[in-house]
Amino acid sequence: MSDDALFDVFEQDEPSAIVEVTETTLSIQQTTTTIINDNNTNTNSKDKRILEEDDDDDDNQTDFNSKRSRTNQSMDTGTGSFFDNVSRMKLHTVETIESCLHEVVLPPNFEYVPLKPLVGPPAKEYKFNLDPFQREAISCLQNNQSVLVSAHTSAGKTVVAEYAVAMALREKQRVIYTTPIKALSNQKYRELHEEFKDVGLMTGDVTINPSASCLIMTTEILRSMLYRGSEITREVAWVIFDEIHYLRDKERGVIWEETIILLPDNVHYVFLSATIPNAKQFAEWISFLHNQPCHVVYTDVRPVPLHHYIYPAGADGLHLVVDETGKFREDNFSAAMATLRDVGDAAKGDKRGRRGGFKAETNVFKIVKMIMERNLAPVIVFSFSKKDCESYACAIAKLDFNSDDEKRLVEEVFTNAIDLLSDEDKKLPQINTVLPLLKKGVGIHHSGLLPIIKETIEILFGEGLIKALFATETFSMGLNMPARTVLFTATRKFDGKELRWITSGEYIQMSGRAGRRGKDDRGIVVLIIDERMSPTTAKEIVKGKADPLNSSFKLTYNMVLNLLRVEGINPEFMLERSFYQFQHYSTIPALIDKLKNCEQQYESIKIENEEEVARYYKLKKET
Repeated sequence: MSDDALFDVFEQDEPSAIVEVTETTLSIQQTTTTIINDNNTNTNSKDKRILEEDDDDDDNQTDFNSKRSRTNQSMDTGTGSFFDNVSRMKLHTVETIESCLHEVVLPPNFEYVPLKPLVGPPAKEYKFNLDPFQREAISCLQNNQSVLVSAHTSAGKTVVAEYAVAMALREKQRVIYTTPIKALSNQKYRELHEEFKDVGLMTGDVTINPSASCLIMTTEILRSMLYRGSEITREVAWVIFDEIHYLRDKERGVIWEETIILLPDNVHYVFLSATIPNAKQFAEWISFLHNQPCHVVYTDVRPVPLHHYIYPAGADGLHLVVDETGKFREDNFSAAMATLRDVGDAAKGDKRGRRGGFKAETNVFKIVKMIMERNLAPVIVFSFSKKDCESYACAIAKLDFNSDDEKRLVEEVFTNAIDLLSDEDKKLPQINTVLPLLKKGVGIHHSGLLPIIKETIEILFGEGLIKALFATETFSMGLNMPARTVLFTATRKFDGKELRWITSGEYIQMSGRAGRRGKDDRGIVVLIIDERMSPTTAKEIVKGKADPLNSSFKLTYNMVLNLLRVEGINPEFMLERSFYQFQHYSTIPALIDKLKNCEQQYESIKIENEEEVARYYKLKKET
């Protein structure tokens, strides 16, 4: 099949056929109208197009006109138009206490009905008092309605997911729990299997009990099942999307949109997300897409307040820049910048360290040692490269944080884990080098580790046997692994294009790991700064707002090939239903007007002796 044939679907001149995926799926009807100009305008536009065409072939002219007509599509959203309901979506605010916001988005054909109180015993009981946002979200689940829970990292969103699993299993229904990374899938499997037993795991590395009523999987696995038409997807009552804010990821975010679009309308959803400013817009898309109410339960209350410190590289002290009230202390920040200026070359330690020097490692070594001396362990040290994780961990291994009893426990857990490996695999360098670090209470966590090693390190950290964990950014992605202290080794990261400042959203996600609920009265966040920074930039990082949830939808070759084997669905189906289209739909009328104005300007251009110029241009090309 040629590339042209592959994309023929985009060159269809006739209106798209009505597509129905499920009984309640809205149909697509695309009306195309051609704007008819008077004879003079047609003649002028034809003369101008002579300059743009290789010849006067009628087929080319027809093709040009058909494409031109598609730019003049009617924006009249009359009856039957797919987007007719967007402007008629309804929003209702549910009265709650001050620390929690509860809204519900309703399709046009739904009327708001207050949530009914639970009758009978709950599906799951907790030994602690639920927070207001947890009670509100669970009430939505008890009424069989979808909900988006937006709260800070470590606020307790998992409680809502656990209740959804318990409720589905009690009702003999099937539930799927999706995560963005395998490490999070493994952790959720361990937690849920311990409580519910009827739980399976499906990742690219391992498959356990795929016929279980509750399946934990990465989002890619669920997408593949939907494209294959797996029987499992037709039996699902609830789908839980953990860390749904991953939808904005430039590379993988499109997978979440594909999955949500392909899921049937009778499925109910639980979306768990860090704080996002446009949570309501996402809920509107879900309600519009699947023709069902979608609740938004939002809280910005952090269970454990955070203290944010700056450490000028090469200096000896920490500077508190944001306290638990959220106030930015400019005097302390100015003092930190003055210290940074005074230490001079030492401030460039991180950059030199990456080229093989020792100053970067010295800065990290000093802070980690101070953290241990002040009893602020455990600490997660975030670096933005796997190489840095390993070099910092090896440098800190000069210290020993574990007692003899803890060393024996670490060795026992590690030995039991690698017993599952073959004799050949046990000889791998990674296996031999990681154990000495673990016995000293130092761990490494990044995507380059063997799955069994990563899982073992997660278990050891959860049990308090690792006091200093050197990790990349993925460790902050949903893993329930809080620490007392979080340390950033750099304020810049390479994103594939440039070395840029970390965003406030990235900082919020990683710093949210600081502070263990029920154990710490406050969490500590330390940011190493090795270059001059303006107060404005510092505020944007440590006190900025969370990143909005913007679509990263893109049409890929993989998606087109998958859609070719699905009957009744084409790429236009996905494009029209994407979150990207939903977010930008309101801007279409203005863009159409702008296009028409440009075309009018183009048509109004008059060239003397245009036909002679056109003939000269054609002869010139032929010679």
